[in-house]
Amino acid sequence: MPDNGCNVQFTSGTTGQPKAAVLTHYNIINNGIHIGNRNQLDQKSRICVQVPLFHVYGVVITAMAAMTHGSTLVLPAPGFSPADSLRAIVDEKCTVIHGTPTMYVDLIKKQREEKMPLESAKMAITGGAPCSPQLFLDIKNVLGVEHIRTVYGLTETTAVIFQSKPEDGMDKILNTVGHLLDHVEAKVVDTEGNLVRFGEPGEIYVRGYVTMLEYYEDEVKTKETIGNDRWLKTGDQFVLEADGYGRIVGRLKEMIIRGGENIFPKEVEDFLNTHPKIIETHVIGVPDERMGEQLCAFVRLQDGIDSITRDEVKEFAKGKIAHFKVPLHIIPLDEFPRTTSGKIQKFKLAEKYKELSNIL
Repeated sequence: MPDNGCNVQFTSGTTGQPKAAVLTHYNIINNGIHIGNRNQLDQKSRICVQVPLFHVYGVVITAMAAMTHGSTLVLPAPGFSPADSLRAIVDEKCTVIHGTPTMYVDLIKKQREEKMPLESAKMAITGGAPCSPQLFLDIKNVLGVEHIRTVYGLTETTAVIFQSKPEDGMDKILNTVGHLLDHVEAKVVDTEGNLVRFGEPGEIYVRGYVTMLEYYEDEVKTKETIGNDRWLKTGDQFVLEADGYGRIVGRLKEMIIRGGENIFPKEVEDFLNTHPKIIETHVIGVPDERMGEQLCAFVRLQDGIDSITRDEVKEFAKGKIAHFKVPLHIIPLDEFPRTTSGKIQKFKLAEKYKELSNIL
């Protein structure tokens, strides 16, 4: 039956233990159709698949969207490999690239080294985690694609609830997660559950055909997430505009409270990613006796650069970002801990900080 559960999708586990979301035939097929429509997929589309096929990105955004539009999937390697992806785009004449932001960081790094002829690639689609404006620009300029599309959603909402439109210009691409998908309702509420005005931040709730059936064998958690009115609480701080476009402020669970100031890591990460020494940043809150919490930024540096100091970052930040949002700790890493779907595991970064805290 269409409304029966057909697939159990585990959430990414970026902040802790993953949960098991039960999705139905109706969820998956319809979301795939609408995603494919927005991305203008057809029988000529050839998709370079860098994402795993056990996550909603691979299952719905990639496989189901392709199946319902007659598109071809190209799998470059058994696991993510930037070099194999570039070779597949060239050899198989891929027109579309699918990947998470961290995958695009590595793909861009490899393309700067290899300078492969990627003339066939016309569109890059990113999802699975927020993408910084600087990374969008790098995708367009380094990979040479004509169109960049972003999607936003949760495992609990099948896959996508906001997505770029074909006519969107770079302003929409850089500053929003796209337009609300067809046949989905959304509202933004304050901590008391009251609607906020368009343009004001709050938690985004969604309702529609995309809502999961339940968390498998977890009635309590299901009722905490989905109300009797079928509104699903996303846990994301979000701004919804009157024109139907939205942007993520950050995960409510990741919000850092420093001396009474609420700080969302995404804003700081987006800013630090514009520093010429940095290619990728992930920010967490760490305990501080005086301020309650301080910011700690883990960064990947450009090739050939061994270090970066907080003084350098403070100087770079003058006049661009509030002083209290400049991280107290800047820690370079060669690799970030990731889930198998390519997302950053911030709880492991917190563990890393504990290991290093005695020498900071």
